[in-house]
Amino acid sequence: MRRREWGALFLVWLTACAGSPQRSATSLDPYEAELKALRYELQVLTSGAVDTEPVEVDEDDFQGAASVLARHVPASERPRETARWLMEEELQADLLAEVEYGRVVRLVPLEEDSSLSVASNAKLLVGYQHLCAEQYEGGDCLGLTADGPVLDRDDRRTLALAFAFGGVLQETRASLKQMVSLRAVLALVVGAAMLYFMLWIVPEPVTKGVAALISIGLLAWLGAQTLWELMDGWGRLVTEADRATTFEELEKSGRKFSKVMGENTARVVVLVVTAAVGGGAARFSQRLPLIPGYGRAAAQAEAQGMRLAAAGEVESVAAPAEGTFTLMVRSPGSQAAAAEARGGVVTIIRHQGGNRQVLCNNNQRWHVPAGRSIKDIPPRDPVGDDLVAAAKVYREQWGREDLSREAALAITNARAKGEHWLANLLEVEARGRFVHAQLKLKFPHLKWSHKGVDAVDPTTGIKYEILTRTESNMARHGRRMAEELFRMIGF
Repeated sequence: MRRREWGALFLVWLTACAGSPQRSATSLDPYEAELKALRYELQVLTSGAVDTEPVEVDEDDFQGAASVLARHVPASERPRETARWLMEEELQADLLAEVEYGRVVRLVPLEEDSSLSVASNAKLLVGYQHLCAEQYEGGDCLGLTADGPVLDRDDRRTLALAFAFGGVLQETRASLKQMVSLRAVLALVVGAAMLYFMLWIVPEPVTKGVAALISIGLLAWLGAQTLWELMDGWGRLVTEADRATTFEELEKSGRKFSKVMGENTARVVVLVVTAAVGGGAARFSQRLPLIPGYGRAAAQAEAQGMRLAAAGEVESVAAPAEGTFTLMVRSPGSQAAAAEARGGVVTIIRHQGGNRQVLCNNNQRWHVPAGRSIKDIPPRDPVGDDLVAAAKVYREQWGREDLSREAALAITNARAKGEHWLANLLEVEARGRFVHAQLKLKFPHLKWSHKGVDAVDPTTGIKYEILTRTESNMARHGRRMAEELFRMIGF
């Protein structure tokens, strides 16, 4: 999957952090200039913080909305590739052929431990073709064989999701019966939904671009708790679908996820995904009012701290902890004017409490409490620079063989249960503990602590926090220590 470097978003580098920021030609007060230089506002949604209920969408309203929204979905002969492009995922080859005595006997997905025999693939294809003939007028109804006659890992997950959608796909089909490209639209919507759900079970899960728009829509219509339950249920489906070797096993895993979703949630997912892939960021906010229950969804979104009308300004949605989502919302301010006003210091995030995270020309990232000025950032920090360099080295040195027996067992058990988010979290935490321990050995002159910031330089008083360099994790640490001025040592 293609991962854009967040640093590419912050291209305005002028000078290093200085003890005194330069005033602009407009003679703005330095603190006011800092606020005007805002890049992102951080919004936090937590399950249970406000009362939300999934917005109900009945069959008639669903079909009416689907028929309108689907008109804008691009028809594609290769819906899987189109879905990957929309979700900003890289195309990849998934299968390796194992050959014995000159013939292929097994097809092994390159990124998983399970395998699919040629015979099993043939039986799956027969079941898939029968399903398409019975319910979708034949053909490659979900676009699973557009890239070849092998049902790879993602094909099986897509087929299981189609089973999970169940009758809602039939409702969708009925609403699109006048469309020439009905099957292409269905295939793209189901494929995009599958890729969207997959983004939640990778390490340090975050959705960006079109996927972030889908997250906003689902949070508004369903609420944080329901979305988290979907993510958890999807993890279990993936585990079962990856192990499945028969059509019946895929159907069973899909039906189980269907019970997690329910009919109403399935309708909302289909409509939100259709709105997103049919309009992209530029038109998504305009398409959302076409989804039934928009007024109530907008009110629920407002109660949770976000505005549906400004959905296009959301850069990313992350799930840093169970039941919690963080939104990075772009500020419309001018980057050039902000950089001039700030003397080269870019405010990346402003938290809801007024504390903020800034990035300097020399790539130093600092957390500044509310009411404090960037003048409090030291002009030079050679110890922090050494910490950053060492942390990156130790990150590369860490491997799964460094896991303790207990941690390895916990990760294995979590994956076996389909709790991929938990397994990924445990692995990230283990890597962080390794890096932290190595830094503690290399820099014994620092005052290390398990409470508050990780380390303090007793000579200068500068504080440091060691953390993985993802926006969601940076944001979480800024919320946790809102009153502290410290440098963020990312690795």
